Amino acid sequence: MAALLLFISAVPAQADDPSTLADRLAQVQQEQARQQQQLSALMGQQSQVRQTLTALEAQLALSNADLAPIAARAQAIQAQIDTAQLELSHARLAYQQHLRAFQADIRKLYALGGMRWMEFVFSARSFDDLLNRTIYLQQISVSELQLARRLRVERDTLEAQRRVLAQAQADLAPLLETLQARANAIAGQVATVASYDSQLDSLRRQTLIRLAGLNGLSRRLQGALDAYETEAAQAALRGKGASYAATCPPAAPPGSVRFCGHGWGHGVGLGQWGAKGMALAGLGYRFIDQHFYTGASWAGLDTAHTPIHVAVLWGTSTYRVVPSGPAQLIAGSQVRNLAPGQAVSLSPSGGVQKVIPTSAGTRLEVDGPSGRYHAYRGTVVAQPSGGLLYIINVLPIEDYLRGLGEVPSSWPLEAIKAQIVAARCYALTHMGSTALYDVDDTTQFQVY
Repeated sequence: MAALLLFISAVPAQADDPSTLADRLAQVQQEQARQQQQLSALMGQQSQVRQTLTALEAQLALSNADLAPIAARAQAIQAQIDTAQLELSHARLAYQQHLRAFQADIRKLYALGGMRWMEFVFSARSFDDLLNRTIYLQQISVSELQLARRLRVERDTLEAQRRVLAQAQADLAPLLETLQARANAIAGQVATVASYDSQLDSLRRQTLIRLAGLNGLSRRLQGALDAYETEAAQAALRGKGASYAATCPPAAPPGSVRFCGHGWGHGVGLGQWGAKGMALAGLGYRFIDQHFYTGASWAGLDTAHTPIHVAVLWGTSTYRVVPSGPAQLIAGSQVRNLAPGQAVSLSPSGGVQKVIPTSAGTRLEVDGPSGRYHAYRGTVVAQPSGGLLYIINVLPIEDYLRGLGEVPSSWPLEAIKAQIVAARCYALTHMGSTALYDVDDTTQFQVY
């Protein structure tokens, strides 16, 4: 809850039609609330989307880490296959070259292939020449046979290596495809979520721009409305029969007495009866507070979860707490459940004890020596100190404001609102004012 607080600054003055201003201001404030809700929803949604995006990016990094060594292994195998294929091609080419050279030698030996075997035998000049030719032919045949065997071994070895590498590549392919498909799927999800996050961020920026415009318009309308109330109040003060404010009479002639003062109280801050008169005259709570707190301006503060410690009773007596609904009693490390109506006695010798409601509707009735005192929202704490037992009510400050008794609840709403704003400021300024509590429930602080 954003609470209104008073601060000191200058207040501009400008008059305008109050009915139109109030209607327009209400519409703008309603749109502000709607845009603020939309902004909060967008920010919450964007936070969840970014958490999802971070998780997906982490998954993608892990998937890529799994994929990288497998892909590198597949590339290495492919490179080895390419090398083996190239070497195999070179071996085949060498075999073809040697085969062509052998055929050329044979053609030369047989006179380009035109000599028959008998002609080959009888063409020898002598037996030695025939023997030499035969030996030469045999040497060529043996050499070719050896070369063919060597080339065939090399070729078979290279072919075997290629088959082994191809099988390794085939065995690796399913794992590589699976990992690549998983990485691609996660990358697609990352892209989709990132695109959605970009859309949400664009909507968030647009909402912020609209809110900035609405905030400026709201401030201008509120300033104009405040200026109208200021002028109306000043006119009422100048007019005859003004019943909600009094000024000191003119200086009296010599020998006479002039009275000027205020009612019961310290005379500082908001005067309740004056606030009531102003509210009856149709003035709003902002003007009422600004009248009593000269030069006041306004600011918001989230007090929904701000606790306040209120001393409601203290003395040497034993006090009782009676819960209207389910509650718990905590004394040191011991916890005891309390049924509705089950009374608990709190004494100075009992140490620190807490009675905590366990249901939102539970109220804690505190009984003193004279009987029932009050029923309270929030927690009741029994705190011994200096021989006394302090009964302290701990509750959110907004709940504390609901229990204030400075003005009757039958008074005009604007007077009550003015009192609440002033009381909230007063309570916040006294936070931590003593070691045990912030305020008590008497007129020394605020009646509660």
